[in-house]
Amino acid sequence: MLDTILTGKNMQCAQENINFTCVADGKLLDFMNVMDLCAVFGNALDNAIESCKKMKDPEKRIIRAAVYAQNQFVIIRFENYFEGSLKTEEQDGIRLPLTTKREKEYHGFEIRSIRAAAEKYGGTMTVGTEGNWFYLRVMFPQKVK
Repeated sequence: MLDTILTGKNMQCAQENINFTCVADGKLLDFMNVMDLCAVFGNALDNAIESCKKMKDPEKRIIRAAVYAQNQFVIIRFENYFEGSLKTEEQDGIRLPLTTKREKEYHGFEIRSIRAAAEKYGGTMTVGTEGNWFYLRVMFPQKVK
C-alpha cells in the first residue's frame, strides 16, 4: 500500500513541478493498518504539496520523505521547503500548526488524524521549522521481533 500512495503522490508532484524524493523501508511499517498508513502519508504529503504549490521559485518546490529505524524507534519524516513563519496553537499539550486556509472551521483535521494514528501505536508526532524547512516527524517505538 505504501508504494501505491507514494507513486500517486510522486505523479501529483511531477504535475505540479515539485521535486519529491523518498527513501522508505516499508517493512518497518508492517504494524500499521492500511487506513492509518493512508492517513499519515496521504495527509502529510497533501499538506506538503499544498505548501510547495505556493512557492514561485521552482527551485524551492521540494519535498523529502523518509521511513527508517533509529535507536529502537521507527521514524517517518516529511520535510518541505518553507518560507515565512509557522503559526501554531496548543492542543492537548502539543503545538500544532494552524491552517492557512480561509475556511478554518473546515480544515486542520489532517494534522490531527496523523497525530491520532501516531498515538494509536504508542508514538508521537512533532512539527516545526528548521531554517527554511518545515518538518513533520512521527516516531513509534520499534517492536522487538
